Amino acid sequence: MALAYINVESLFGNTTYTWIFAITVVFLTFLKWYLGKNDDYWKKKDVPNVSRPGVFYLLYVLATKNIAELIKNLTIMPVGKVYGSFDGNKPNVVVGDPDLLRDILVKDFNVFPYRRIMNVGDPVSDNNVSVVVGEDWKRIRTTITPAFTSKRMRQMGFIINECAKSVIEVCEKHCEKGQPVDCKGMFGAFTMDVIAKSAFGTQINSHNDPQNEFVRKVRESFLSFTIPRFVFSIVVPTWFLKLLPASLSPMLLDKDNFFRDVIRKIIQKRKETETKYNDFLQLLMDAAEENARQENLETAEDETDRYGSVSSSGALSSSVKHKSITDTELLAQCVMFFMAGYETTATVLTFVAYCLTVNPEWQEKVIKEVDEGFRKHKEMSYDAVREMKILDAVVSETLRMHPPATSCR
Repeated sequence: MALAYINVESLFGNTTYTWIFAITVVFLTFLKWYLGKNDDYWKKKDVPNVSRPGVFYLLYVLATKNIAELIKNLTIMPVGKVYGSFDGNKPNVVVGDPDLLRDILVKDFNVFPYRRIMNVGDPVSDNNVSVVVGEDWKRIRTTITPAFTSKRMRQMGFIINECAKSVIEVCEKHCEKGQPVDCKGMFGAFTMDVIAKSAFGTQINSHNDPQNEFVRKVRESFLSFTIPRFVFSIVVPTWFLKLLPASLSPMLLDKDNFFRDVIRKIIQKRKETETKYNDFLQLLMDAAEENARQENLETAEDETDRYGSVSSSGALSSSVKHKSITDTELLAQCVMFFMAGYETTATVLTFVAYCLTVNPEWQEKVIKEVDEGFRKHKEMSYDAVREMKILDAVVSETLRMHPPATSCR
């Protein structure tokens, strides 16, 4: 009987490759154990459930199906409308019953205040309102809510109309040349201009200056966020993500701190000139100044107060909170405002244009309603848009068919 011996070092060339091979094997073995350690979690609790999807299957599904299709499939599982599932190896509950969802998100919100943990170890990314929980969430939300009142929306009307002129110019130029319009690029530039002007008081003019550093950095950030990176962030432990440097973090979009540096410069300039603006950033700056002084803090109340709030320990607390925010939290909300608003808004506008194109009868109805709104209000104002029921229905149906993002708690 002959025995074959394999010299691993000669096989891989040198000790370095041997160590790389060994570390890879150990990591993959650990990952397999880590992902499968909770596979019987729901079975032990006798809860209807679906099995944990494999990594490669998850990659395939995310690459071949759109968000709307994925959400629909989650609600028609044979196990029922409420069942156990997994995020990587983390057990979670999928709720597809509208009445139960209303109770969880509205009526009994104080009982279900927490969401999935998406911390990446970066102080700015980990302090935006979509990540924090408990009293921190309520305090920050109370602070930023006044930025989205109807009064603020009316004030933004002029800015939006000014930015919309560039969209019309782009369409007219392409029409004259008989060329197709890149809707995603056009609406992306429009969205970027609106957010920069209305939230930060900054003029960009993305249509005429596509090589602007600000424009280029935004596009690079979203191009770097790929499906494999997203799946990686789900399957690996949270503590492992926090160990990664910012350049390798799959969930961190502002990797080189470009946006936070820009915002810091805008804040510094405003402080030096003592100029007050009527925008989102100024609202946060005022709240940060109140927090620094620690005196005469205003109190505020929003619609969630009727349901109470919760502390990090889960206990109910007073419904009246101080409007305060730290400098780090200020930066976090600004970065989140831009990064979350840019891609989603541009995507929705693109799909609205597409849906109107393939449904010309509804396109005519929207055009007629918009023309009537112009005749009545003399401009495209906040109040004019609120009266446009057909446009609202078209946008709502587009969001149902092609949601740009999901809210998973």
